[in-house]
Amino acid sequence: MERIVLGYDGSVASVAALSWTAARSARGSTRVDVVLVASPFSKDRAPGLERLGDAEAFLRERVPGLEVELHRLDGSVPESLAEAAEGADLVVIGIHPGHPIRAAAAGWSPLRVSIRATAPVCMVPVGWVEGDDPVTVGVADDASSQSAIDFGVAEAIATGVSVRLVHSWLMPSPVFDYGTAIAVDPTAVIEDHRKILRAGVERVLHGGPAVAVESELIRDSRAAALLRFASRSSLLLIGTHRRGVLAGSLLGSVAQEVLWRADCPVCVVPPQQRREPGLTPATSTVEAGRG
Repeated sequence: MERIVLGYDGSVASVAALSWTAARSARGSTRVDVVLVASPFSKDRAPGLERLGDAEAFLRERVPGLEVELHRLDGSVPESLAEAAEGADLVVIGIHPGHPIRAAAAGWSPLRVSIRATAPVCMVPVGWVEGDDPVTVGVADDASSQSAIDFGVAEAIATGVSVRLVHSWLMPSPVFDYGTAIAVDPTAVIEDHRKILRAGVERVLHGGPAVAVESELIRDSRAAALLRFASRSSLLLIGTHRRGVLAGSLLGSVAQEVLWRADCPVCVVPPQQRREPGLTPATSTVEAGRG
């Protein structure tokens, strides 16, 4: 059974995440933990419990028989959601595209959740509409995107769509040796990046059940290359080095650049974690509803 942790507070963004979760849960055996994180200084819990009840009613109407648990937690959103998601298969939260300033004011919650959570974190934009476009995966120069490729293949198989692998490259600056510029061979650079993309394709083809795969080698930054296909993707997947929001802002986090401009769900997939069979997820206080 797949366990999904849904961050929900009744906002427009969280409603988009709720709709996406319902569509995914309709695939098969799923348990959804709906988590509302409230300020620890709030004394009135009734509005939060009412929002949780609305979310449960929506999920049960869309997916009869779905196992749903409701949780109201006090604390900060990133830490509380990450703790609630311990042992989960997926975390889902909603976002407002085009509002990175609002996100910064709120403490970059979506990105902080993806940094802290050990499960993939899917961020669903307001206005999301279900479609049958390919699942697009960004292929990095290193092994950080391997889990994202595997996750993308599983998603493509489950939804009956193809996988699109996108790898980008930029010509490196000349190397200076004792005051002399050593030119970089463009042909060799391109071939190196073709090999990286071919390795990604091979991982898809030999990773399990057959799935249609297409590949795109783009001369551009990683974020710009991925954004070319965002409007033609059902899901955009990115691996992570888990370097943090501050480091990402200084070093160039692809997720940070893509998230607020993509009009499809963006999923940040961490490196694979070893999980023992039958591992019991961490429990949290359930204050309303249990199915």
